[in-house]
Amino acid sequence: MNVLFDARTAIPRFPGIGRYAAELASALAELFTKTGDTLTLIGNSASVHTLAAAENIVTLACDVPPDSPMSWSAINQIIETVKPSLYHTPHRICHPIESVPTVLTLHDCIPIRCPFETTPQERVAYLASVSSALRACTRAIAVSQTTLDDLRNLFPNDIEKCCVIHHGVNKVFKPTKPEQHAAAAISNHYKRPILLYIGNNLRHKNLVELFRGFARAKQMLHGVRLVLGGYGCTPLPRHTRLIKELDLEDFVTWIGEIMEAELPAVMGSATALVMPSLYEGFCMPVAEAMACGTPVACSDIPGLREICKETVTYFTPEDPESIAQALVTVATDNIVRNRNRTVALDRARSFDWNEVALKTRDVYQDASSR
Repeated sequence: MNVLFDARTAIPRFPGIGRYAAELASALAELFTKTGDTLTLIGNSASVHTLAAAENIVTLACDVPPDSPMSWSAINQIIETVKPSLYHTPHRICHPIESVPTVLTLHDCIPIRCPFETTPQERVAYLASVSSALRACTRAIAVSQTTLDDLRNLFPNDIEKCCVIHHGVNKVFKPTKPEQHAAAAISNHYKRPILLYIGNNLRHKNLVELFRGFARAKQMLHGVRLVLGGYGCTPLPRHTRLIKELDLEDFVTWIGEIMEAELPAVMGSATALVMPSLYEGFCMPVAEAMACGTPVACSDIPGLREICKETVTYFTPEDPESIAQALVTVATDNIVRNRNRTVALDRARSFDWNEVALKTRDVYQDASSR
């Protein structure tokens, strides 16, 4: 096979999809070296040099964004030049290509499941684009059973094309040493001990209720601070007002985007990772924290239950008192912390990018046979 893989999302603007694109491209490159297949990677001119490199890997630059109206014209031109045997896009937009089979990856249904973040026009556009993409593609990959179930409810006529392949966790996410934790804290300007949140500041991440829960737990946390980081993780006016109202200004630190190389040590430096989301398709920071041996407190929602099983401390995301109780548990109960760390490390081993690449290649072969 000569697979054309669209990795234009492997940039900070697409943090979750981008991580998936970059990690899968690297894993496919390693696998294809063994299978003799060829991989052609599309990236933009700023990121294409960071994509996988090997003898059987070709990289092409395309600066048309994947969500641009001009994207499909640009991709068709590349297909005419490369003449691949299959095209794979990890972005939810996919148009019919007569010359080659196509594989589509779908990550979540946030615009519909979290309508408070979108306008009616945006929701209509989302439904139209995903419906069109599912009709156009040969096969589709959902990154979780949660996402597949949502797709089944929204697009029941096209779901037979879909299968579930979880994300992997890069092997750099593993337990780190105390000296690395101290260096990460200095580099990212926070004081330990901390409860750590990694993500963006969108409403479905539920930071407002996290602050309310943290305020209730503060006196029982004995000086543990709350640190928030990640691409797009900056305080909005409503966050700033609430933090002041709850008298948390000395206990909440925003550190912004974290260097990829420092993420394992930042996670390892935390007393626990906290994920208060109202909805997730597949939450990579939670899986990565588990692989680092960092205890997790997170929302009791289907997407996180699917990833974590019984390895974390759950709370009700709409209930500040439930959040507070979970924060106190993961910060102070060493029996729970040690138990969660042990079982989470074992669970995290099931998220392997090499296995993801093998399963994805199976999808490619099935799509090609169709």
